[in-house]
Amino acid sequence: MMKTKLILDKNVIVPNRDEWLKHVAGIIPAISNDTVSVVQTLKHREEIGSTRIAENMVMPHVVIPTIANSYIIVSQLESPIEWFDNHSVDTGTFLIVKGNDETISNFVVHMADDSFVEQLSERGIEKKTIESLLEE
Repeated sequence: MMKTKLILDKNVIVPNRDEWLKHVAGIIPAISNDTVSVVQTLKHREEIGSTRIAENMVMPHVVIPTIANSYIIVSQLESPIEWFDNHSVDTGTFLIVKGNDETISNFVVHMADDSFVEQLSERGIEKKTIESLLEE
């Protein structure tokens, strides 16, 4: 049975978006030793269209069928960096999806709510808060 993993990654210090993508890919246990293909997939997704969903937030989302579980990675940067659209970003909600996943679908529905997005951007947010928000 597929289980979606929620990871809250706070106070990340990276010099640029490429290092941020490498950092996020490295969080996923099954691919932490080979992040290149995930980084390339995330970059390709951004070429298709912007993943920006708020002033300082992006939501890159890709399907990688070879992973064991889907991941929702909420990654908050210590300082903003320039994203692919040449605007600054300090929070990313990275959806690394194995395939059809109800939890991911539910998360995406929540992302349409401005107050949910605002709460995800808060520096003091805790993982349990995100989990309870997803249950609403």
